[in-house]
Amino acid sequence: MQLDFNQGNTVYVVDTSSLLMLEYTFKYDNPVFVAIWEEIEELIVEGLFRTIDFVEEEINSYEGKEEFLKNWVKKWRKHFVYQTDSATINAAIPIINAEYKSGFFDAKKLAAGKEEADPYLIGYCKVNNCVLITNENKNKPNKIPSVSQKNGVRCIDIFDFLSERGLRMERKKS
Repeated sequence: MQLDFNQGNTVYVVDTSSLLMLEYTFKYDNPVFVAIWEEIEELIVEGLFRTIDFVEEEINSYEGKEEFLKNWVKKWRKHFVYQTDSATINAAIPIINAEYKSGFFDAKKLAAGKEEADPYLIGYCKVNNCVLITNENKNKPNKIPSVSQKNGVRCIDIFDFLSERGLRMERKKS
């Protein structure tokens, strides 16, 4: 039996695509977006915004010149990155089996024998009753939103998350 210590507070689990979207769209060092990053970092400390180790691996394996996200994840790792446990793995196995030939998995990663975060993210959210944040296409049957829905996991994008949290830009009134 899982105990819910968050007592009604929504726990958000973020995918690599949404972290990349956050970094790209809402630059951390831009003063206009300070409230977004403060909200996320407060939620991390409260245990209400997190990711799993597979996502951390995807971010750390990025070979481009941008280092912000790697450094940010490393800074918050203690409260932000959750290890994939046996319950999550057990929940991911049927997803892997059902979606293996659907195009859900990246062919290059499969060929290289690399694990993908996606089925484990969905499994983690299913086991722990979390909301999954991803910016993958909502209309394609072989992407996270559709596979999440098939597995009873609520899935939103980064803009839905910002809206749910009541974050919005307001024009300064003169």
